Amino acid sequence: MDTGLLEAKVIEISHNFDPACFMWLWTKYVTGFNEKYHCTSSIRGRYSRKLWKGNANLTSQPTILLDEQPENTVRAVYICGVARAGYSSHKNYPHNVHAAVLPVEGEEDEWQFEQWKLNVKNGRFSRIPASAEDIPPRFRQLPQEYVSCRIFRWAAAYFENA
Repeated sequence: MDTGLLEAKVIEISHNFDPACFMWLWTKYVTGFNEKYHCTSSIRGRYSRKLWKGNANLTSQPTILLDEQPENTVRAVYICGVARAGYSSHKNYPHNVHAAVLPVEGEEDEWQFEQWKLNVKNGRFSRIPASAEDIPPRFRQLPQEYVSCRIFRWAAAYFENA
């Protein structure tokens, strides 16, 4: 039976995140998609207690093993960082961090956005659709809060094709 899960060892992420630069910074072990919601509620799964703003040791731990869930039980890992700069004036959106990692044993990949860098071992970065035109047609007519949400766009495209 095909579960849609990719075979992989534990994902290892190296980062240069500074928690002080984010209003929120979180990582979620993605197990499914809930198309009734947008933002973090559109992806099912548990949050990491290692790669998130609340980890007091985040800046002193530039490499993190995402081993909080049993191997081969997650479809992806999603990382979101809501930028502090411009937040109060609603100008932070273009500077928010969004990265999705698919677990793939033996693969390595890198990602960079503005000053932020991520390197992954046992995974590869998954493309996040740039606009509503890049998601499956059945989702394109949803309200703006859905189609402008990068988390929702990624989940809609990824799970439609998985």
